[in-house]
Amino acid sequence: MLSDWLARKYFGRADPINKIISVQVGENFEEFSVAAVVKIPTNSSLQFYLLISDLNFPRLFDQQTLTSGWFNVNPETYVLLPEKINPELVSDKFPSLFKSILGEEEYNNSHYTVGLQPLTGIHLDTSFPIGIAPVNNPKYSYILAGIAILILVVACINFVTLAVGRSFSRAKEVGIRKVVGAGRNQIIFQFIGEAVLVTMLSLFVGFTLSFFSLPLFNDLSGKQLAYPFNFFLLGIAAALWIIIGLFSGSYPALVLSSFKPTSILKGNIVAGSNRHYFRKILVGIQLVLSVFLISSTLFMSKQLSFLQNKNIGFNKAQLAVIQLNVPRTGRLTERIKAGFEKAELFKSELAKFPDILSVCATSHDFGNGSWTNVGYTDDGATYRTFVLNVIDAQYINTLTMELAEGRNFSDDIPSDKRKSILVNEAFVKEYGWPTGTGRKIPGKNFMEHEIIGVTKDFNYTSLYTKVPPLVMVQDPSIILSGVENINIDNSPIPKLMIRIKPGNMDATIGQIKSVWNKLSGDEEFSFTFVDQALALQYQSDQNLGRIIKIASVLAMIIGSLGLYGLASLELQSRTKEVSIRKVMGATERSLLLMLSGDFIKLVLVSVSVSIPITILFMKNWLATFEYRIAIGWEMFAIAGALTLTTALITISYHTIKVVLAQPAKTLKCE
Repeated sequence: MLSDWLARKYFGRADPINKIISVQVGENFEEFSVAAVVKIPTNSSLQFYLLISDLNFPRLFDQQTLTSGWFNVNPETYVLLPEKINPELVSDKFPSLFKSILGEEEYNNSHYTVGLQPLTGIHLDTSFPIGIAPVNNPKYSYILAGIAILILVVACINFVTLAVGRSFSRAKEVGIRKVVGAGRNQIIFQFIGEAVLVTMLSLFVGFTLSFFSLPLFNDLSGKQLAYPFNFFLLGIAAALWIIIGLFSGSYPALVLSSFKPTSILKGNIVAGSNRHYFRKILVGIQLVLSVFLISSTLFMSKQLSFLQNKNIGFNKAQLAVIQLNVPRTGRLTERIKAGFEKAELFKSELAKFPDILSVCATSHDFGNGSWTNVGYTDDGATYRTFVLNVIDAQYINTLTMELAEGRNFSDDIPSDKRKSILVNEAFVKEYGWPTGTGRKIPGKNFMEHEIIGVTKDFNYTSLYTKVPPLVMVQDPSIILSGVENINIDNSPIPKLMIRIKPGNMDATIGQIKSVWNKLSGDEEFSFTFVDQALALQYQSDQNLGRIIKIASVLAMIIGSLGLYGLASLELQSRTKEVSIRKVMGATERSLLLMLSGDFIKLVLVSVSVSIPITILFMKNWLATFEYRIAIGWEMFAIAGALTLTTALITISYHTIKVVLAQPAKTLKCE
């Protein structure tokens, strides 16, 4: 069964049904007949190029894999339950079922858990182990939804402030309408209707912009979202239209409809103190949200920079990885050993080039999934887990790691391959040992071995988590002989790690590829840099940071418009006051400071209110990282300075205009 994309690639416009397609399995090609073509939505969690029936497993897996028992689970199982059946009632029967199959003693010692998870819940459910379908952390969805709501609230407040700010220019219209008999309710409905109409036009423009900018958003967020034109979307649009129209239009309508005709026509409109403070509160909320987004952006940028530059225990610069290929035959340990034998051939050839500083072989690289995790019951009947990696004697030196105690593997000591192991500091701490060298892993089934060295902890997992206990061996049989469970997320087939001399990168890569072609023929050449793979671990946070940065700019622009409207309203009402002060001898400088002072106070109060909100948000976000920056005050100072500068620039036009106005023109009617 092929995806429509793969069917088009191999068969073009021809009908692919019952055609033969060859699939490479190891070093051999297996032929399959196409039974169907499936069109897969881009927003589906279940993405695939081709599906093969499980009846073909003997053609894909060796006999050991097929008969290795209940603890080696390759496929995921999807269960269709009748509509009225409660899934919990089904899962409650699992323990007794597996006890009957495994036996009670083996089941109790197996640490084997089976449960049911709704298919619709997989995408945002991080409580289950990640399987075939990708899982997204729901916090990003909540954050993005929160940002969208914040921007919408700021825009609504901005509309209210600007509408009220324009009340002076529409005051005579309201006065004349009231004189000719219009009631207050009519005027209220008029202005709410205008707001609803503006909202409808804005909604149309907004949906149009979002439709055409969706590819840009997908690029920023790393998603493949599609625009669903359906009744649900139309319902959301209608709800937004009514709610936003009423929310943004009600207060301006109430303010404008409350003007008295006699005061309007005499030119004596004075905004009430309650309304004055309410407008300031609205603009203050805008400024709080703006400062929150700006400071959050600064903190996120600093955290991501910290992740990129933190000392992770090895040198990731100029370090490249090449995946080796070995036949899919024999036991896993045999395939790993075959990979290391192949690696020795590459190491001999690559050593001839002066720009290649060192080469090593390892079962696992960085940034490409979890390493092999194993579990066993120790001599004290405690179930323990640790991570396993198979390496060669050049691994520690190639990665420039440091040893906390003991020594590294040595090619000059043959027994190192048979019984020596290395552990990290986290492993020693896990077992409560003062030192690790000379000890053995406390399990009765492990082959004869000895810890010869302890490496300083290095971050082989992402910086979201602590460094787990790690064991490194040259022969995996030492460990696999004593474990009960094994979980392999990332293929343990060996990779080459190559330290390249800076300055002549393109030529060196060409030399590496020539060696690959010489030893591997036409096999696929897979070449990546470790620092790039590590950076991809934080791609979602980098995407989120970029989105928040754009949202901050939008919030500042919209907030500035709101502040502009408030300044227009406030300073127009103080024009006569300023003129009288000028007549009494006040200087233009003192008047500028006086008029700007209220707005500066508003910005400072907004910054103060935003600080605890930002701290709470950033603490929750930073808590997802085991290694993180401290929340310092410098980011709030920068965000406050940016907001204050923007505010002063925004109000400067109205402030200077009022201060420079001639008192004779302003007071001629008094």
